[in-house]
Amino acid sequence: MDMELNTPSLEILDPGFMEAINRSVPAPFLIKTYQLVDDPATDHIVSWSDDDNNNSNAFVVWRPPEFAKEILPNYFKHNNFSSFVRQLNTYVSSTHSI
Repeated sequence: MDMELNTPSLEILDPGFMEAINRSVPAPFLIKTYQLVDDPATDHIVSWSDDDNNNSNAFVVWRPPEFAKEILPNYFKHNNFSSFVRQLNTYVSSTHSI
């Protein structure tokens, strides 16, 4: 006896559905970056900016060598500060400085 599987077809979904889902979930890089900046234990190396103009939407890497050596490997598969900045630039508009 053959059984037919009743699996939903992706064709019946609204074309904008997946696009909306993808927009609402931050990229893993952004989640990890937020976590490492938001950790109070690392404020001496990286922390949120105190600049009132940015409303805490910016962060400062106070000690790049320590950031690369001690923090990046805990969140990413590398310890290259330049690679981190390059990837960050893909998410930051040109009006912000890095």
